[in-house]
Amino acid sequence: MSRSNIFAVLVGLAVVSWPILCGQAVSAEDAEKAFDSQAWQKAQKTGQRAVETSDYGLAERSFNQALEEARKLPSPANDRKMAESLTGLANLYVIRGQNAKAEPLYERALKIKQAGSVPLDKDLLRLKAKVIQFYLSQNKKDRALKLVDEIAMASEVEVKQFIDVVQAFNRLQGFYHANRKLEEAEIQVKQAQDSTIAYLKDNAQEDAVLFDNLAGNIKDLSQPHASKLAERLYKSALALRERSLPPEHAALSASMENLGRLYLKENHLAQAELLLSKSYEMSLKTLGLERRETQIKLDGLAQALIAQGHLARAEAQYRKLFAQDPKTFKPGPDILAQFAALLVRQGKYQEATNYYARALKMQEAAYGPNHASLVNLLEAFSLALNKANRPQEAQKMAARAKAIKS
Repeated sequence: MSRSNIFAVLVGLAVVSWPILCGQAVSAEDAEKAFDSQAWQKAQKTGQRAVETSDYGLAERSFNQALEEARKLPSPANDRKMAESLTGLANLYVIRGQNAKAEPLYERALKIKQAGSVPLDKDLLRLKAKVIQFYLSQNKKDRALKLVDEIAMASEVEVKQFIDVVQAFNRLQGFYHANRKLEEAEIQVKQAQDSTIAYLKDNAQEDAVLFDNLAGNIKDLSQPHASKLAERLYKSALALRERSLPPEHAALSASMENLGRLYLKENHLAQAELLLSKSYEMSLKTLGLERRETQIKLDGLAQALIAQGHLARAEAQYRKLFAQDPKTFKPGPDILAQFAALLVRQGKYQEATNYYARALKMQEAAYGPNHASLVNLLEAFSLALNKANRPQEAQKMAARAKAIKS
Protein backbone atom coordinates (compact mmCIF):
# COMPACT_ATOMS: atom_id res chain seq x y z
CA MET A 1 0.00 0.00 0.00
CA SER A 2 1.37 3.38 -0.96
CA ARG A 3 2.17 6.01 1.60
CA SER A 4 -0.67 8.16 0.31
CA ASN A 5 -3.15 5.31 0.71
CA ILE A 6 -1.92 4.56 4.22
CA PHE A 7 -2.27 8.22 5.13
CA ALA A 8 -5.85 8.28 3.76
CA VAL A 9 -6.77 5.22 5.84
CA LEU A 10 -5.30 6.74 8.99
CA VAL A 11 -7.18 9.98 8.44
CA GLY A 12 -10.39 8.03 7.93
CA LEU A 13 -9.86 6.09 11.13
CA ALA A 14 -9.20 9.30 13.00
CA VAL A 15 -12.39 10.89 11.70
CA VAL A 16 -14.42 7.86 12.74
CA SER A 17 -12.75 7.18 16.06
CA TRP A 18 -12.27 10.71 17.43
CA PRO A 19 -15.95 11.24 18.45
CA ILE A 20 -15.92 7.80 20.08
CA LEU A 21 -12.76 8.54 22.04
CA CYS A 22 -14.32 11.82 23.20
CA GLY A 23 -17.58 10.15 24.15
CA GLN A 24 -19.45 12.08 21.45
CA ALA A 25 -20.42 9.37 19.00
CA VAL A 26 -23.93 9.97 17.69
CA SER A 27 -25.70 7.39 15.56
CA ALA A 28 -28.41 8.29 13.06
CA GLU A 29 -30.98 6.90 15.49
CA ASP A 30 -29.49 8.94 18.38
CA ALA A 31 -29.54 12.08 16.25
CA GLU A 32 -33.29 11.68 15.81
CA LYS A 33 -33.65 11.39 19.60
CA ALA A 34 -31.53 14.44 20.46
CA PHE A 35 -33.18 16.77 22.98
CA ASP A 36 -34.89 19.78 21.39
CA SER A 37 -34.83 22.65 23.91
CA GLN A 38 -37.27 24.80 21.92
CA ALA A 39 -39.76 21.97 21.57
CA TRP A 40 -39.55 21.32 25.33
CA GLN A 41 -40.08 24.99 26.19
CA LYS A 42 -43.02 25.28 23.78
CA ALA A 43 -44.76 22.21 25.25
CA GLN A 44 -44.10 23.37 28.81
CA LYS A 45 -45.46 26.88 28.20
CA THR A 46 -48.47 25.55 26.30
CA GLY A 47 -49.28 23.32 29.26
CA GLN A 48 -49.00 26.20 31.71
CA ARG A 49 -51.23 28.46 29.62
CA ALA A 50 -53.77 25.66 29.16
CA VAL A 51 -53.98 25.24 32.96
CA GLU A 52 -54.64 28.98 33.32
CA THR A 53 -57.53 28.75 30.82
CA SER A 54 -58.83 25.48 32.35
CA ASP A 55 -58.16 23.53 29.14
CA TYR A 56 -56.98 20.53 31.12
CA GLY A 57 -56.96 18.08 28.23
CA LEU A 58 -54.55 20.26 26.27
CA ALA A 59 -52.52 20.85 29.42
CA GLU A 60 -52.07 17.12 30.04
CA ARG A 61 -51.08 16.44 26.44
CA SER A 62 -48.60 19.33 26.49
CA PHE A 63 -46.95 18.35 29.76
CA ASN A 64 -46.64 14.77 28.54
CA GLN A 65 -45.01 16.07 25.35
CA ALA A 66 -42.59 18.08 27.48
CA LEU A 67 -41.82 14.97 29.53
CA GLU A 68 -41.26 12.93 26.38
CA GLU A 69 -38.84 15.56 25.14
CA ALA A 70 -37.09 15.74 28.53
CA ARG A 71 -36.47 11.98 28.43
CA LYS A 72 -34.08 12.65 25.52
CA LEU A 73 -31.79 14.65 27.79
CA PRO A 74 -28.35 13.09 28.41
CA SER A 75 -29.21 12.56 32.10
CA PRO A 76 -32.99 12.96 32.40
CA ALA A 77 -33.07 11.55 35.92
CA ASN A 78 -30.88 14.43 37.11
CA ASP A 79 -32.03 17.31 34.93
CA ARG A 80 -34.05 20.27 36.26
CA LYS A 81 -36.04 20.43 33.02
CA MET A 82 -37.37 16.95 33.77
CA ALA A 83 -38.24 18.13 37.29
CA GLU A 84 -40.14 21.13 35.91
CA SER A 85 -42.18 18.95 33.55
CA LEU A 86 -42.97 16.46 36.32
CA THR A 87 -44.07 19.30 38.60
CA GLY A 88 -46.28 20.86 35.93
CA LEU A 89 -48.08 17.56 35.32
CA ALA A 90 -48.38 16.90 39.06
CA ASN A 91 -49.93 20.35 39.61
CA LEU A 92 -52.45 19.58 36.88
CA TYR A 93 -53.40 16.26 38.46
CA VAL A 94 -53.95 17.99 41.82
CA ILE A 95 -56.29 20.50 40.17
CA ARG A 96 -58.20 17.60 38.59
CA GLY A 97 -58.38 15.72 41.90
CA GLN A 98 -56.12 12.91 40.64
CA ASN A 99 -53.87 12.95 43.69
CA ALA A 100 -52.68 9.35 43.33
CA LYS A 101 -51.12 10.30 39.99
CA ALA A 102 -49.66 13.54 41.35
CA GLU A 103 -47.78 12.12 44.32
CA PRO A 104 -45.11 10.03 42.53
CA LEU A 105 -44.50 12.88 40.08
CA TYR A 106 -43.89 15.37 42.89
CA GLU A 107 -41.56 12.93 44.61
CA ARG A 108 -39.55 12.29 41.43
CA ALA A 109 -39.26 16.03 40.80
CA LEU A 110 -38.17 16.64 44.38
CA LYS A 111 -35.53 13.92 44.18
CA ILE A 112 -34.08 15.45 41.02
CA LYS A 113 -33.93 18.97 42.44
CA GLN A 114 -32.50 17.83 45.77
CA ALA A 115 -29.69 16.02 43.97
CA GLY A 116 -28.60 19.08 42.03
CA SER A 117 -29.35 22.01 44.35
CA VAL A 118 -28.05 23.70 47.46
CA PRO A 119 -30.46 23.87 50.45
CA LEU A 120 -31.31 27.56 49.83
CA ASP A 121 -32.05 27.11 46.11
CA LYS A 122 -35.26 29.06 45.41
CA ASP A 123 -36.81 26.48 43.11
CA LEU A 124 -36.08 23.71 45.61
CA LEU A 125 -37.64 25.66 48.50
CA ARG A 126 -40.78 26.41 46.47
CA LEU A 127 -41.11 22.79 45.35
CA LYS A 128 -40.70 21.55 48.91
CA ALA A 129 -43.39 23.98 50.07
CA LYS A 130 -45.72 22.75 47.33
CA VAL A 131 -45.11 19.09 48.23
CA ILE A 132 -45.70 19.90 51.91
CA GLN A 133 -49.08 21.43 51.02
CA PHE A 134 -49.89 18.33 49.00
CA TYR A 135 -48.95 15.95 51.82
CA LEU A 136 -51.00 17.97 54.32
CA SER A 137 -54.02 17.86 52.00
CA GLN A 138 -53.65 14.06 51.89
CA ASN A 139 -53.30 13.85 55.68
CA LYS A 140 -49.74 12.59 55.34
CA LYS A 141 -48.55 14.83 58.13
CA ASP A 142 -45.37 12.99 59.06
CA ARG A 143 -44.07 13.20 55.48
CA ALA A 144 -44.96 16.87 55.39
CA LEU A 145 -43.21 17.62 58.67
CA LYS A 146 -40.04 15.86 57.51
CA LEU A 147 -39.82 18.35 54.65
CA VAL A 148 -40.77 21.22 56.97
CA ASP A 149 -37.81 20.30 59.17
CA GLU A 150 -35.53 20.56 56.11
CA ILE A 151 -36.92 24.00 55.30
CA ALA A 152 -36.59 25.10 58.94
CA MET A 153 -32.91 24.13 58.83
CA ALA A 154 -32.49 26.01 55.56
CA SER A 155 -34.18 29.07 57.09
CA GLU A 156 -31.70 29.07 59.96
CA VAL A 157 -28.80 28.71 57.53
CA GLU A 158 -30.12 31.72 55.61
CA VAL A 159 -30.26 33.84 58.76
CA LYS A 160 -26.71 32.85 59.72
CA GLN A 161 -25.49 33.47 56.18
CA PHE A 162 -27.05 36.95 56.20
CA ILE A 163 -25.37 37.79 59.52
CA ASP A 164 -22.00 36.36 58.43
CA VAL A 165 -21.96 38.29 55.16
CA VAL A 166 -22.86 41.60 56.83
CA GLN A 167 -20.21 41.06 59.51
CA ALA A 168 -17.59 40.20 56.89
CA PHE A 169 -18.23 43.45 55.02
CA ASN A 170 -18.13 45.38 58.30
CA ARG A 171 -14.73 43.89 59.10
CA LEU A 172 -13.50 44.90 55.64
CA GLN A 173 -14.72 48.44 56.23
CA GLY A 174 -12.66 48.55 59.44
CA PHE A 175 -9.63 47.23 57.59
CA TYR A 176 -9.87 49.83 54.83
CA HIS A 177 -10.44 52.60 57.37
CA ALA A 178 -7.08 51.68 58.89
CA ASN A 179 -5.37 51.35 55.50
CA ARG A 180 -6.22 54.47 53.53
CA LYS A 181 -3.79 53.62 50.72
CA LEU A 182 -6.32 51.03 49.54
CA GLU A 183 -9.02 53.58 48.81
CA GLU A 184 -9.62 52.30 45.27
CA ALA A 185 -10.11 48.75 46.54
CA GLU A 186 -12.41 50.08 49.25
CA ILE A 187 -14.64 51.69 46.62
CA GLN A 188 -14.90 48.43 44.71
CA VAL A 189 -15.70 46.48 47.87
CA LYS A 190 -18.34 49.05 48.82
CA GLN A 191 -20.02 48.55 45.44
CA ALA A 192 -19.93 44.78 45.97
CA GLN A 193 -21.32 45.25 49.46
CA ASP A 194 -24.26 47.34 48.24
CA SER A 195 -25.27 44.85 45.54
CA THR A 196 -24.74 41.84 47.83
CA ILE A 197 -26.78 43.26 50.72
CA ALA A 198 -29.56 44.33 48.34
CA TYR A 199 -29.65 40.79 46.96
CA LEU A 200 -29.73 39.28 50.46
CA LYS A 201 -32.55 41.61 51.51
CA ASP A 202 -34.68 40.77 48.47
CA ASN A 203 -34.24 37.06 49.11
CA ALA A 204 -34.89 37.49 52.82
CA GLN A 205 -38.22 39.22 52.29
CA GLU A 206 -39.37 36.64 49.74
CA ASP A 207 -38.33 33.69 51.87
CA ALA A 208 -39.84 35.17 55.04
CA VAL A 209 -43.27 34.99 53.38
CA LEU A 210 -42.72 31.32 52.54
CA PHE A 211 -41.55 30.53 56.10
CA ASP A 212 -44.51 32.37 57.62
CA ASN A 213 -47.01 30.56 55.42
CA LEU A 214 -45.55 27.15 56.22
CA ALA A 215 -45.54 27.88 59.95
CA GLY A 216 -49.17 28.97 59.76
CA ASN A 217 -50.11 25.71 58.04
CA ILE A 218 -48.52 23.42 60.65
CA LYS A 219 -48.75 25.29 63.97
CA ASP A 220 -52.05 23.69 64.95
CA LEU A 221 -51.22 20.12 63.94
CA SER A 222 -51.47 17.47 66.66
CA GLN A 223 -47.93 16.15 66.15
CA PRO A 224 -45.86 17.14 69.20
CA HIS A 225 -43.01 18.67 67.19
CA ALA A 226 -45.22 20.66 64.80
CA SER A 227 -45.46 23.65 67.11
CA LYS A 228 -41.68 23.71 67.59
CA LEU A 229 -41.13 23.61 63.83
CA ALA A 230 -43.57 26.51 63.43
CA GLU A 231 -41.65 28.45 66.08
CA ARG A 232 -38.36 27.92 64.22
CA LEU A 233 -39.88 29.13 60.96
CA TYR A 234 -41.53 32.17 62.58
CA LYS A 235 -38.26 33.08 64.31
CA SER A 236 -36.32 32.84 61.06
CA ALA A 237 -38.90 34.95 59.24
CA LEU A 238 -38.71 37.58 61.98
CA ALA A 239 -34.89 37.58 62.00
CA LEU A 240 -34.78 38.02 58.21
CA ARG A 241 -37.30 40.86 58.28
CA GLU A 242 -35.49 42.62 61.12
CA ARG A 243 -32.38 42.69 58.92
CA SER A 244 -34.05 43.58 55.62
CA LEU A 245 -36.92 45.97 56.42
CA PRO A 246 -37.30 49.42 58.00
CA PRO A 247 -37.89 49.20 61.78
CA GLU A 248 -41.61 50.04 61.59
CA HIS A 249 -42.61 48.08 58.48
CA ALA A 250 -46.03 46.39 58.54
CA ALA A 251 -44.55 43.01 57.60
CA LEU A 252 -42.18 43.19 60.56
CA SER A 253 -45.13 43.92 62.84
CA ALA A 254 -46.98 40.92 61.36
CA SER A 255 -43.96 38.68 62.01
CA MET A 256 -43.90 39.71 65.66
CA GLU A 257 -47.63 39.02 65.92
CA ASN A 258 -47.26 35.56 64.38
CA LEU A 259 -44.56 34.50 66.81
CA GLY A 260 -46.29 36.22 69.73
CA ARG A 261 -49.57 34.39 69.13
CA LEU A 262 -47.69 31.09 68.88
CA TYR A 263 -46.02 31.80 72.23
CA LEU A 264 -49.45 32.63 73.65
CA LYS A 265 -50.75 29.27 72.45
CA GLU A 266 -47.71 27.53 73.98
CA ASN A 267 -48.24 29.40 77.26
CA HIS A 268 -44.96 31.33 77.00
CA LEU A 269 -46.84 34.36 78.23
CA ALA A 270 -44.08 36.85 79.00
CA GLN A 271 -42.52 36.33 75.55
CA ALA A 272 -45.97 36.55 73.98
CA GLU A 273 -46.77 39.84 75.71
CA LEU A 274 -43.46 41.39 74.68
CA LEU A 275 -43.85 40.54 71.00
CA LEU A 276 -47.57 41.33 70.81
CA SER A 277 -47.02 44.67 72.52
CA LYS A 278 -44.29 45.61 70.02
CA SER A 279 -46.44 44.45 67.12
CA TYR A 280 -49.41 46.52 68.28
CA GLU A 281 -47.36 49.67 68.91
CA MET A 282 -45.75 49.46 65.48
CA SER A 283 -49.10 48.98 63.76
CA LEU A 284 -50.68 51.78 65.79
CA LYS A 285 -47.93 54.17 64.74
CA THR A 286 -47.85 53.25 61.05
CA LEU A 287 -51.49 52.36 60.29
CA GLY A 288 -53.59 53.86 63.09
CA LEU A 289 -56.21 52.38 65.39
CA GLU A 290 -58.96 52.55 62.77
CA ARG A 291 -57.32 49.82 60.70
CA ARG A 292 -58.52 46.26 61.20
CA GLU A 293 -54.93 44.98 61.34
CA THR A 294 -54.15 47.22 64.31
CA GLN A 295 -57.32 46.19 66.14
CA ILE A 296 -56.45 42.51 65.75
CA LYS A 297 -52.99 43.18 67.17
CA LEU A 298 -54.52 45.02 70.12
CA ASP A 299 -56.78 42.01 70.71
CA GLY A 300 -53.73 39.72 70.67
CA LEU A 301 -52.02 41.84 73.31
CA ALA A 302 -55.17 41.90 75.42
CA GLN A 303 -55.43 38.10 75.24
CA ALA A 304 -51.82 37.78 76.45
CA LEU A 305 -52.65 40.05 79.39
CA ILE A 306 -55.80 38.07 80.21
CA ALA A 307 -53.83 34.81 80.15
CA GLN A 308 -51.52 36.29 82.82
CA GLY A 309 -54.45 37.46 84.93
CA HIS A 310 -53.97 41.16 84.13
CA LEU A 311 -57.68 41.73 83.50
CA ALA A 312 -57.72 45.45 84.25
CA ARG A 313 -54.83 46.09 81.86
CA ALA A 314 -56.56 44.04 79.17
CA GLU A 315 -59.79 46.01 79.70
CA ALA A 316 -57.88 49.28 79.33
CA GLN A 317 -56.58 48.12 75.94
CA TYR A 318 -60.05 47.23 74.69
CA ARG A 319 -61.48 50.52 75.99
CA LYS A 320 -59.20 52.35 73.56
CA LEU A 321 -61.25 50.86 70.74
CA PHE A 322 -64.63 51.58 72.20
CA ALA A 323 -63.79 55.16 73.13
CA GLN A 324 -63.90 56.02 69.42
CA ASP A 325 -66.96 57.28 67.53
CA PRO A 326 -69.10 54.12 66.93
CA LYS A 327 -70.57 55.60 63.73
CA THR A 328 -67.23 55.58 61.97
CA PHE A 329 -65.20 53.22 64.10
CA LYS A 330 -66.52 49.67 64.15
CA PRO A 331 -64.46 46.83 65.65
CA GLY A 332 -65.33 43.40 64.26
CA PRO A 333 -67.70 40.96 65.98
CA ASP A 334 -64.78 38.79 67.08
CA ILE A 335 -63.25 41.64 69.08
CA LEU A 336 -66.62 42.65 70.50
CA ALA A 337 -67.17 39.07 71.69
CA GLN A 338 -63.67 38.85 73.20
CA PHE A 339 -64.25 42.05 75.16
CA ALA A 340 -67.67 40.81 76.29
CA ALA A 341 -66.07 37.59 77.55
CA LEU A 342 -63.56 39.64 79.55
CA LEU A 343 -66.39 41.68 81.07
CA VAL A 344 -68.14 38.45 82.13
CA ARG A 345 -64.95 37.32 83.88
CA GLN A 346 -64.91 40.64 85.71
CA GLY A 347 -68.54 40.28 86.78
CA LYS A 348 -69.76 43.11 84.53
CA TYR A 349 -72.58 41.03 83.11
CA GLN A 350 -75.00 43.70 81.96
CA GLU A 351 -72.35 45.58 80.01
CA ALA A 352 -71.16 42.29 78.53
CA THR A 353 -74.63 41.60 77.10
CA ASN A 354 -74.52 44.89 75.21
CA TYR A 355 -71.31 43.92 73.43
CA TYR A 356 -72.58 40.40 72.72
CA ALA A 357 -75.71 41.91 71.19
CA ARG A 358 -73.61 44.14 68.92
CA ALA A 359 -71.42 41.22 67.90
CA LEU A 360 -74.46 39.05 67.15
CA LYS A 361 -76.07 41.74 65.01
CA MET A 362 -72.92 42.13 62.93
CA GLN A 363 -72.45 38.38 62.54
CA GLU A 364 -76.08 37.90 61.47
CA ALA A 365 -75.75 40.70 58.92
CA ALA A 366 -72.68 39.03 57.45
CA TYR A 367 -73.81 35.37 57.43
CA GLY A 368 -77.56 35.21 58.11
CA PRO A 369 -79.48 34.16 61.24
CA ASN A 370 -78.76 30.42 61.06
CA HIS A 371 -75.06 30.22 60.21
CA ALA A 372 -72.87 27.76 62.11
CA SER A 373 -70.53 30.58 63.13
CA LEU A 374 -73.27 31.93 65.41
CA VAL A 375 -73.35 28.92 67.74
CA ASN A 376 -70.51 29.84 70.08
CA LEU A 377 -71.58 33.46 70.12
CA LEU A 378 -75.19 32.57 70.98
CA GLU A 379 -74.08 30.22 73.77
CA ALA A 380 -71.75 32.84 75.27
CA PHE A 381 -74.50 35.46 74.98
CA SER A 382 -76.92 33.10 76.73
CA LEU A 383 -74.48 32.61 79.60
CA ALA A 384 -74.03 36.38 80.02
CA LEU A 385 -77.80 36.92 79.98
CA ASN A 386 -78.25 34.32 82.71
CA LYS A 387 -75.57 36.00 84.80
CA ALA A 388 -77.36 39.33 84.26
CA ASN A 389 -80.64 37.81 85.60
CA ARG A 390 -82.35 37.76 82.18
CA PRO A 391 -83.29 34.06 82.01
CA GLN A 392 -86.00 34.28 79.34
CA GLU A 393 -83.69 35.99 76.85
CA ALA A 394 -80.96 33.52 77.78
CA GLN A 395 -83.25 30.60 76.96
CA LYS A 396 -84.02 32.07 73.53
CA MET A 397 -80.35 32.38 72.68
CA ALA A 398 -79.62 28.86 73.90
CA ALA A 399 -82.54 27.50 71.86
CA ARG A 400 -81.27 29.22 68.73
CA ALA A 401 -77.82 27.75 69.22
CA LYS A 402 -79.29 24.28 69.70
CA ALA A 403 -81.45 24.62 66.59
CA ILE A 404 -78.45 25.62 64.45
CA LYS A 405 -76.39 22.68 65.75
CA SER A 406 -79.18 20.22 65.02
